[in-house]
Amino acid sequence: MKPSPTEDKKKRKPPPTWLLNTLTALVGILTLALGVGWLIRSWVVDREMPYFAIPLVLCVPVIAAVAFRNMWD
Repeated sequence: MKPSPTEDKKKRKPPPTWLLNTLTALVGILTLALGVGWLIRSWVVDREMPYFAIPLVLCVPVIAAVAFRNMWD
């Protein structure tokens, strides 16, 4: 059975791969910058380095970038 023309118009074409790769990298870098900024701010303001957060600051950008990328896969 052939889909109706209105169903074809509703289906969107995914963005190009190069654009997805670029946006994914930007999301990861932005998340990393926010995490590092939070670490520096908490160190300056509280005069204490939250050592437990260092692994999270390194892992969360990867998770955010993968979650962003999987919105289109």
